[in-house]
Amino acid sequence: MPRRQAGKPHHAHWPTKRTTAAMDATAYVRIEPAPDDLHGGEGAALRAAGPVATVALPGGVVAKAVTTREAGLRVLSDPRFAKDIQHWEAYRHGRIPADWPLLFIVEGKGLLTADGDTHRRLRRPVQRAISPRRVEALRPRVEDVTRRLLSGLATAPAGQETDLLRHFALPLPLDVICLLLGVPDEGALRDELHELSTAAMNSEASVEEITGTVGRRFPATLMSLIERKRARGDRDDLTMDLVGALDAGELTEAEVIGNLVITVIGGHETTVNLICHAVRGLLTHPETLAAARARQEAGDDPWPDVVEEALRWDSPARHVMFRYATEDVEVEGEVIRAGEAVLVPLTAIQRCPHAFPEPDRFDPGRYASGRAAGHLAFGAGAHRCPGAPLARLEAEIALRRLFETYPRLALVDRPVPRVPALGINGFKELPVVLRP
Repeated sequence: MPRRQAGKPHHAHWPTKRTTAAMDATAYVRIEPAPDDLHGGEGAALRAAGPVATVALPGGVVAKAVTTREAGLRVLSDPRFAKDIQHWEAYRHGRIPADWPLLFIVEGKGLLTADGDTHRRLRRPVQRAISPRRVEALRPRVEDVTRRLLSGLATAPAGQETDLLRHFALPLPLDVICLLLGVPDEGALRDELHELSTAAMNSEASVEEITGTVGRRFPATLMSLIERKRARGDRDDLTMDLVGALDAGELTEAEVIGNLVITVIGGHETTVNLICHAVRGLLTHPETLAAARARQEAGDDPWPDVVEEALRWDSPARHVMFRYATEDVEVEGEVIRAGEAVLVPLTAIQRCPHAFPEPDRFDPGRYASGRAAGHLAFGAGAHRCPGAPLARLEAEIALRRLFETYPRLALVDRPVPRVPALGINGFKELPVVLRP
């Protein structure tokens, strides 16, 4: 595929006959950055295409996608599906545009792109920083931040529309991940890290955004943070744990930056989405919210099951990108060829009626009864998200306190666009009316 001319804006476009002659005889499902109907449109089309579908991604890039829970679990767990981009035949042969918006993520040096011993080496300091003990130690901080944010919401006039994402769901996990990373308390740097992570996940980014905001500014901002922390003699946080591994020769500078990028993005963007999707699920299913309140009044804790159902019902991560077949692998009767890139569309898989009866219904009871198949929102196997316990803790506390404080919280009934990202699944806002 010819390289685009640097400096000219580029936005995601669909394949044409000029760029995809090899696809002419192939039926494929188009994956859009911000589909109007993610579940009834894209999700249904993927499932209808069979257990292994051919998909067209923005920028004319072609991949495979698995569409059943069993196939997804297989791809996520089988070591023959690797994460190192060098296994991708189209990439090795220069068929991926240099300005493809997703390259910043899939070319990075970090947890998302490593296998085997390298992956274990990169994962070790992150795993230490968010061990179950450290996560539980964060509970008081999460409670404090939640109370502070809810107090701030109380200043809004009763009955006025409020963006719950901006004023609650976003600042909570952003504060916590910045605490783990040792980011100074001043708001400017925290806001900049959120801006950069949003830009990095934008699947409609222009050339300028890819090479400038994302490719240069994100790493430069993180290097500046490291230098400031070195000068201050900081020690006990994830950033300095990674720097210590760098100084000891265990990590390269690119690997430190790669791990920090993924931690910033994964440490708050997906938790924002988790909280928002749970709120939407409860407010669009009043009988489910009533059942959760009844459980709580009876002395039971409904919020862990609510969080699990939110993770299934509208996964905070939209697709797992990518796995690359290192050899021909048969998956549910279909062969994925060596060198092919494989997408795992979580939002489609987790609305599959065969794995999850009544998939469009927000029903935490399916987890309380133990009758539901396990979701794949945090991945599976060796690459399962190490931040899962922290995300669950934050979401459970946020939802419990939110609905205790605003038992008559109401969703504003109007369309809200999704963010244009293939990696994460979120809305641009969450408009609600607060009713104390």
